[in-house]
Amino acid sequence: MKRHFRLILVALLALLPLSRAALGQRTYALGLGGGAAIPVGKLSDTQNTGYNGIVAVAIGVAELPVGVRLDGIYNNFRVRTAPVGSASSSDLRIMGGLFNLIFAFPGTSAKPYLIAGGGLYSIKNDVSGAKAQNHFGFNAGVGATFAVGPFATFFESRYHTISRNAAKGGVVQFVPITVGLLF
Repeated sequence: MKRHFRLILVALLALLPLSRAALGQRTYALGLGGGAAIPVGKLSDTQNTGYNGIVAVAIGVAELPVGVRLDGIYNNFRVRTAPVGSASSSDLRIMGGLFNLIFAFPGTSAKPYLIAGGGLYSIKNDVSGAKAQNHFGFNAGVGATFAVGPFATFFESRYHTISRNAAKGGVVQFVPITVGLLF
């Protein structure tokens, strides 16, 4: 699993060609955040709202509104209480390595942005002997950054959809709402 994420990260970084002039003007930011993860669609039938965490590396050029963000995400959903006599489910965790494009709108104290991308998601039920399943998926959402001294805070919400065939449980969809810091 770790090997797959490393290979994807190296491949994505190789796809970021920048001109020599732009190399001197690149900006970087490291982000850390967390919040609520809300199951939607069929996932909400078996799982309750959980929590999420994110580690992000944002790369951009000062004069352009478009940037790139690489995200590592972790989401955990608690199982809904099953009625007596029904088959019970388990807690569910979803991890992922994502490549996103960001379009930032101009702003002074707050900068709204659109974010969209895709990547590899790892889904695992929290039961003994369960194996993680890896699937590709996509995400899109909105957010805003706010300057706070030498740091910036961000607030965002994204819609994630992970493609799985029906035999493996079908499509998984969730919406994390995240608050974090950019360094």
